[in-house]
Amino acid sequence: MSVTALEKSPIEEAVRLAATLPGRALEVESGRTLPADLVDELRAAGLFSLMTPASLGGREADPLTIVRVVEELTRGDAATGWTVMIGQGAGYLAWLEPDVAREITEATPRPLITGSMAPLGTAVDAGEERIRLIGRWPYTSGCGLSDHLVAGYRPAAGPPRFALLPGAAVTVHDTWHVAGLRGTGSHDIEVTDLLLPSRLTFDPYGPAREDGPLYRLPYMSYLLVAMAGFPLGAARRIVDEYRQIVLGKRNTERTLLSETPIVQAEIARCEATVGAARAFVHEAVAQVWAQTQDGVASPQARALLTGAVQHAMRATLDVADSAMRACGASQLYDRAPLQRYFRDVQTAAQHIAFGLEAQRRVGSVLLGRDVPDFLI
Repeated sequence: MSVTALEKSPIEEAVRLAATLPGRALEVESGRTLPADLVDELRAAGLFSLMTPASLGGREADPLTIVRVVEELTRGDAATGWTVMIGQGAGYLAWLEPDVAREITEATPRPLITGSMAPLGTAVDAGEERIRLIGRWPYTSGCGLSDHLVAGYRPAAGPPRFALLPGAAVTVHDTWHVAGLRGTGSHDIEVTDLLLPSRLTFDPYGPAREDGPLYRLPYMSYLLVAMAGFPLGAARRIVDEYRQIVLGKRNTERTLLSETPIVQAEIARCEATVGAARAFVHEAVAQVWAQTQDGVASPQARALLTGAVQHAMRATLDVADSAMRACGASQLYDRAPLQRYFRDVQTAAQHIAFGLEAQRRVGSVLLGRDVPDFLI
């Protein structure tokens, strides 16, 4: 990344690019992935490099900056925000041996790396410090755009590991025919009998090779820092659309919806819901980051981070439901951003990070029970 690019604020760059996204949202959705020129702009702005180590040419941004960038892009277009969030996979280069990571970034500066963390692959030792990998991974957002992909697998012995796969070695199966986030290209990827150097595999639950505090975040906290901005940006855009619609739409009695007490009350409630969710996320992120300066954040602080991000998603679903119920059938058409965001957040909410099992672990920690470190 050039010095000029690094000197520009990633938040300012996100705001600048986000302003162009509403006009491209239907293009993104119909194309089922981000257009090449948009990917180039995002890459040039360093927005796929927020979590990439500075030693490798990345931004190595603080967590609140990462949250803000994803939030702004998601407010412009949910599929773009999601793809940039998933596209922070180059941050995992911090877990590779430094000389291996440098080889990758020297060959491809600012690499776009996505992937699937589910350990659905299997591997055996192939000798000569290589593994033989086979597997198929669904829901791999941005896979068609990626220079490399991260894929979880189970070795013959020991805990799951991640493998860094060259994009050219992966088969993409066109499976992403879905209700929401259609523009993320979250297809299945597959490798069969792939010989891979062992140096391109790593333990994501163990210590990183980089020293920065960003890489002291345990696995789940690291993931949730990337994800936290998505529900906040989606919720903000939904309420913005809600307000604009009711200012111009009339009910069957020809009264502007904005002049009806029930809509006025709902707008007020939704604003408070979004603001409270945002404040909780920012507070939880700041607390974890402060503790990470001197070591690893406490389980309680990390549990609150997980809980805050999950709450933000529930808040987003809440305001989306309120807006769609109030704004009527005119919002069902493809051209209406509100229905698209409604579909997008329903789809995003199915991610395992927002699921009931993660919520249960939060409660367990807050009640003083032990939960494995890598799960919280």
